[in-house]
Amino acid sequence: MIAVLAGTPIDTAMGVDFIQGKGYAAKGYAVSRTPEEQSLLQVVYPERLTQEVDTLLGTMKSDGAHAVFVYCNSISAAVDMDILGKKHQIFVVTPLHVYIDMGKIFSCLGVLAANNQSTHGIERAIQTHSPHTQVIGTGMLKLVNAIEKKKAPEEIIREASLLPLLHFYRENGCEAVILGCTHFSYLHGALSLISPLPLVDPAEKMLQRLLESDEKDEIED
Repeated sequence: MIAVLAGTPIDTAMGVDFIQGKGYAAKGYAVSRTPEEQSLLQVVYPERLTQEVDTLLGTMKSDGAHAVFVYCNSISAAVDMDILGKKHQIFVVTPLHVYIDMGKIFSCLGVLAANNQSTHGIERAIQTHSPHTQVIGTGMLKLVNAIEKKKAPEEIIREASLLPLLHFYRENGCEAVILGCTHFSYLHGALSLISPLPLVDPAEKMLQRLLESDEKDEIED
């Protein structure tokens, strides 16, 4: 079983649906009830967030999970999941692992995230491994709220002026844009149709990384 760790019940359910849609058993574990509560934990109370995630990983192990699929960019940016994974002896894959690889390919990346704690964490992860890669980031919690209200993707894109933002990234030398919040998978299809730059949505590459791990046989049982 793959444990899906995410910020709110909505993105947790999205992560579970993604894993189950690929034919694997999954169970979701949400840290917070709302996007605002989740953002506050990340920005103001990161130690409390780490404690809560630590406790959840223990629960996942007890529930029989063989791996943790962190379907939340902001948790990945605010909590050292590699350390907690080693502590609980469970394989953990996060979006940051994908972004580190992207930093080795591109010289300049745009990042659209839920808040600036996330953009900072993504930039730090990329530049730790690729110090010459530039990162231009934007934090926009209003997108998460709109997605949780189930507004149409096209409406969200228009109201948040995302197309001008994507052109801003391109005009400033970005070669691709990271969708640095798993909620933003909801926008990926509509945004891809109009984006002047490639969009990086990490879920597929995260699953590939997980299936290439030593836990592959247990996950596929």
